[in-house]
Amino acid sequence: MKLTELFPLPYAHWYAATLFAEAGYAASQVFERLKIDPARWRRFRERYSQLHYANTNWVAAAFRRDGLAEPEQDRALFQRLTGNDGIGLPVTEPFSMRRELEALRRAVEANPRIGPFADVDWVAHYIGERRFPTIRYIHNGHQVFVDGAPIRDRKSVPLSGVDPFTFRQLGDRWFCDDRHVYGQGETPTKLFWFTARGADPGSFTVLNQRYGVDKAAGYYITNLRLPTEEPGTFGIVSYYYGSGQKPGIRIEESHYAKDSRKVYAYGVAIEGADAASFHSIGEEGRYFADRKHVYWEKSLIPDADRESFVCASEAGQYRAYDSERPYYAGQPQSVSAEFESWSGYFENHPEIADSWWHREKARRGASAFVGNEPVPIGGLYYSDGSRILVRPQRPQEAEWVSLDHFDHDSFRHIVDVFGQDRHGLRYFLPGLESYGMEPVKKADPASFKKLDGPWFKDKQQAYYIDSTAPLPELAVVKVDMARFEVLGGAYARDAKGLIVEGVRKRGIDNPAAVESLGYSFARMGDTLLYRGKPIGRPGKVNPATARGVHDQLLIDANGEMLVGGSYRKKIPGIDPASLHFLNRVFAVDARHVYAITDTGLLRIEDIEPGGVEPAGLYSVRVGGTQLHVSGGIVRRLRPEDASG
Repeated sequence: MKLTELFPLPYAHWYAATLFAEAGYAASQVFERLKIDPARWRRFRERYSQLHYANTNWVAAAFRRDGLAEPEQDRALFQRLTGNDGIGLPVTEPFSMRRELEALRRAVEANPRIGPFADVDWVAHYIGERRFPTIRYIHNGHQVFVDGAPIRDRKSVPLSGVDPFTFRQLGDRWFCDDRHVYGQGETPTKLFWFTARGADPGSFTVLNQRYGVDKAAGYYITNLRLPTEEPGTFGIVSYYYGSGQKPGIRIEESHYAKDSRKVYAYGVAIEGADAASFHSIGEEGRYFADRKHVYWEKSLIPDADRESFVCASEAGQYRAYDSERPYYAGQPQSVSAEFESWSGYFENHPEIADSWWHREKARRGASAFVGNEPVPIGGLYYSDGSRILVRPQRPQEAEWVSLDHFDHDSFRHIVDVFGQDRHGLRYFLPGLESYGMEPVKKADPASFKKLDGPWFKDKQQAYYIDSTAPLPELAVVKVDMARFEVLGGAYARDAKGLIVEGVRKRGIDNPAAVESLGYSFARMGDTLLYRGKPIGRPGKVNPATARGVHDQLLIDANGEMLVGGSYRKKIPGIDPASLHFLNRVFAVDARHVYAITDTGLLRIEDIEPGGVEPAGLYSVRVGGTQLHVSGGIVRRLRPEDASG
């Protein structure tokens, strides 16, 4: 395809049209001036926009995909883009498409009334821009615009009180006019702007794209004002980042700041952090420390030993250790579970002679468990005399997992996966035993007790954890304790409404009418709920006789089913009254064996239910055959297959 077809407009005319459109002028008026239709504009707009970054690899690759030469040194393309623009700027050598077009944009920004727009009375005054992603600020004499709309707040309401004639960019995401300071916030789906509370435009200084400061306070880009007791001490906490194309000190990207008294992470004070000594450690920008403590991002690592703590990205991303244990992403890990994965690191560092790894190596060498089998101390917990241990849910990985972050001497089991040590309420997640969980904040172990099913409470808050789920999580929820009641399965309720899996549910028409049907299912009158969400198309399922028999399966007295929130037809011959699950996958009724998959419940032929025994959480045994589900298909494995 010819360049005249791929690039039908001079670049300067395209850019002038872009400025007028972004200043709020009707697209139809702009296109009429260009003598071009909207569909054609959309086809070439992205290609023109990419030239803003003509020297980058991603733009070169995009042009190659379209069968075009890489644009940065393409003089023929440059001639096509500038030959009839009526501006005629001189070209600087050595030639660079990106640099030349940037100079051309500056000329158009100074006067966009060129070419087809030479006789318009429109105003499109360029103010500034955030470079990547490109966010251009333009005023039309009345309001400040971005991408064709006035700058607006979180509720998409145009920001009031902005003076377009004195509105100016202070840096990347910070702006001011003669009366106010403004910030540009963002969520994953939209941009918004705010008036910084109490900020003084006369003394406001941009520190980076997230923080600013004036004579009295610091400011964070979510519109948080951070008053400082000692003006002039508020500044950025930088960090070293050793990966990527440009390793080095990061200041512009930092979410961390401090003054003489406090340290802030993401605009929120880190309680107890010592500002004078707070600094980053390691080379990933995630671990920080002060003179006494270590932090992962904004959270204190409670038991980390400051003196011996080492960031070890050489051993893997976000990995660290101290004298007592390894850490991943700030969470303590099990010594017994992590020993092998750290062996290479310590073997490559013979200068390290004493650590948790060396002690574990010596313990294994001495075969500490021989003749000294761990003894049960309540629930799923065991002791070997010095450590708290549990059996992993996947025993092929190891026979035992040590919970090294638990204090052995003060530990006592309470109920289910919960216990107490000198740090407070402790727990572990079945299936994720090697990942250390911090003590539960604000929990009261003395009053902690089990309610119904996966629900627990103490004197001030409620807890939900289904320790039999594939990936269990603990949810802590503030409730009205006097009115709190467990409905069954995942459902509970208090005076404020419905709570499902430890999360409050909004938009439930009549929480008082909700009845649990077991597991993740409930009904509210004639409406069925799955994980607290009304099911719009329940098919033939009768809510009056339905019951939950699995996290994913609801069945009524006639055999009609829901898998998750989707209707599934009755399986011929199924006996709903006797259907029950043996483990997470396999179920039986009086006559048949079944397996649940992502698409529904499958009946397994030629197997009598009486001879089926669970073999762990995901398989069953029938005589000498083991059944498991893979890829939505029930597969049969005989002993000779396993040995081969």
